[in-house]
This record gives sequence, C-alpha cells and structure tokens, in this order.
Amino acid sequence: MIGSDYVLEAHNIYHTTEVDTGGCFNGGGQSALVLKGVHLTVHSGEVMAILGSKGSGKRALLDVIARRSDGSSRGQVLLNGAPLTKSLFQQRCGYVTHACDFIPGLTVSQTLHYTPTILGGYLKSSKVRQVLADLALSQVSHKKVENLNISEKRRLAIGIQLVRDPVMLLLDEPTQGLDPLSAYLLISILSNSAKKTGCGILLSLEKPRSDVFPFLDRALFLCLGGAVYSGGTRAMLEYFHGIGFPCPQLENPLMYYLCLSTVDRSSSATEIHG
Repeated sequence: MIGSDYVLEAHNIYHTTEVDTGGCFNGGGQSALVLKGVHLTVHSGEVMAILGSKGSGKRALLDVIARRSDGSSRGQVLLNGAPLTKSLFQQRCGYVTHACDFIPGLTVSQTLHYTPTILGGYLKSSKVRQVLADLALSQVSHKKVENLNISEKRRLAIGIQLVRDPVMLLLDEPTQGLDPLSAYLLISILSNSAKKTGCGILLSLEKPRSDVFPFLDRALFLCLGGAVYSGGTRAMLEYFHGIGFPCPQLENPLMYYLCLSTVDRSSSATEIHG
C-alpha cells in the first residue's frame, strides 16, 4: 500500500530517434522528431490512457518516461517534483511491455514469489495472495506459466510489477491481442488496483473500446508526435463540446476524438489542446 500521494509529470517533451523508412537498400532508418512538446500529469490512484494510431509516439513517450529510450530527449519528467532518473524509476515505478519472458516450469504463484521485493516471509506470501486475487489469477495460481492463455500471461506480467508496490505503473498496449471481454476485464482490474493501492497507471491504447471509458480518469491524445488533448476525461468532453466538436450520442468518445484529432493534425489544421 502506497503511503502518500505521488504525481508524475512530463513537461514539454521532445524526442528524436531513428525511425525505419522502409527502404530496402539504405540499411536502416533516418533521424526523426517523434515527440513534439508533449505534456501530461498523472496522480496517485488515477488511470491515464495515451491514445493514438500507429506511429503517433505512444511507445516513445512511455520509453522516455521510463528512461529507456534510444535517441535524444529534452523536457522534464518529474516524480513529486524531483527529476525521474533511470535509477529512481527502477526503484519506485514499473513498466509492463510485451517482451516479458517467464521462467518455464514455474507456476503463477511461484513466479510472483520469486520476484525480488523488499518484503519477505509472511508479508511476501500475503502480498502474492493479494495480487493473485486482485488480478483474477487465484484460480490458476498452480498452473505452469507455459500453459497460460494470453490474457492470463498479460495479467501475470502486471502482477510481477504490482508485487513490488510501484507508485507509478506504465503499460504498453496491455489490451493488444485480447478479446473484448478480456480487454474489459484487464482495464477494470487496473482501475480497481489504482484506486485500492494508490498506484498511478499510465497505459497506451491504439483502438480503445467504449466500455473502458468509465475506467479512465485522464486521456492524452497523440498524433504525429504532438499532443492534441491532455487532461481529465470529463473535462475532455466539455472541452471539445465547447470548441464546437460535441461527441454524437451513440459514438465512442475515445475513438471519435481519436479519429477527429488524427484528421485535424494530418490536414494541418489548428492543433487542439486541453
């Protein structure tokens, strides 16, 4: 349980890195500006979604925050007002990617037990049981990791981070490849975990479904590396309505404004900020 409030802030983030140009003969890519003056704020207990189409800069932003990006960056990433260094991130935060390799032969419970933490003995066992319950993994706790389905593997990867009690948790496309029910379950679990433990959660989504909207406290829309909107989800609806873009009643607001912002930026229209 996190004992105090934490705030993760990113201010005026610019990032340049090498991108694949798709050429067959040039043997690589070329340098490109993939993030352009991005701002965001996430508080303890909140879930923030980074929304954008492929190539919008979602993963680059997560990597910059986690201090694991290639290329050059400028701007500030702060945790409670202090610069978020690579060492501080590793100590206090977690990052769930798709490249999580489990040790074959171990069960789900054993995998969590063997995760290095400051806890030991009864406290460690109690924490593992709690994480299993929170992630709906108790029923498969004795199942070997190689026999898990994709949804269970995704939740176990999250559990490995949660057992360490991070104050901020980053997730790269956690619902990718999941069926609608599993995706809904995962986002609802993350939202409940954020409220229960006080952990702030920052996750990227390329194709957000309407049923996850109630679980999101904040949203950041990215297009071509720039922020179209960054702020609360309730304020988002009011903001876009106020500038003449109300969301139609039967539309998914996440996808509606994602498509709208992509069209606006691609056509060189005025950039929208919240």
